[in-house]
Amino acid sequence: MSLMKRPSVLRAALASLLALAAAPLAAEVRPGTFRSDALGRDVSYVVDVPPSYDGSAGRKYPVVYALHGLFEGPGFWERRGLAPILAQLRAGGAVPEFLVVAVDGGNSFFVNAPGGRYEDMVTKDLVAHVEATYRVVSGRKGRALLGISMGGYAALHVAFAEPGLVAAVATHSAMVLERIPSAEQGAGRWHMAAFNKVFGDPIDPALWAENDPLVAARKVDPKAVPALFVDCGAEDRYGLASGNRDLHRILEERGIAHVFELPPGDHGYEFVRARLEKSLHFLGDALDQGAGGPVARPPKL
Repeated sequence: MSLMKRPSVLRAALASLLALAAAPLAAEVRPGTFRSDALGRDVSYVVDVPPSYDGSAGRKYPVVYALHGLFEGPGFWERRGLAPILAQLRAGGAVPEFLVVAVDGGNSFFVNAPGGRYEDMVTKDLVAHVEATYRVVSGRKGRALLGISMGGYAALHVAFAEPGLVAAVATHSAMVLERIPSAEQGAGRWHMAAFNKVFGDPIDPALWAENDPLVAARKVDPKAVPALFVDCGAEDRYGLASGNRDLHRILEERGIAHVFELPPGDHGYEFVRARLEKSLHFLGDALDQGAGGPVARPPKL
């Protein structure tokens, strides 16, 4: 190589290095496990960390805890195409940076029942593990819940039964039922098997009422409820639009601030993917980004 050509080669190499340095960092979904005292065993989870996490040692981030649906697990966050949607929103600045943690709740409905104390697993053990392991904003102001179907049922129950736990809750197609499910009312065989395993066979009315979001919504202090976003597809094939409308009516009657939407759509992840930007934007606005600012609240309807 001649001395005349060497400067241009060096300039090209330097330009490549600068381009690599300027390239945006990628988010990463990392697997993990923690010990749950409530269940007496280890539980798996995944955490979706924002691109800036590893490069900003002094920064703390809020957390969205994502509760999956029936017959799912923590891998739903990637498998159902939700992680790429969050990545696009982050890249475009549509949402602030926060961690998403999805935990394995099996088909437990995330309730405390004879088969296991799954609500305590989430609200006590998981939260304690995350706040001890990751650089996050601790306390209510740095926590939110995102629930889908069965997970939406659980997220709503926590919102009303433990309103001091999180700053905001958003649900898609939450499993809100007007009455105890039964085969006679159209519940499928596999769904009834899941209900019976958790709530008894026949279903224990007291245990059902103890965890029913509609019951809890009637009891909670209206001023204590977290910021709340609820939606459901108007054509939900399991009839969940009716239960979600009932919840909306109760919240309105009690003067509980919330956002409620019933757009066209069926039950499933096509609906969730179409709606996820709204819920993540809502949660991001309600969370403390580590600056110690006040928690935002939705306007009272």
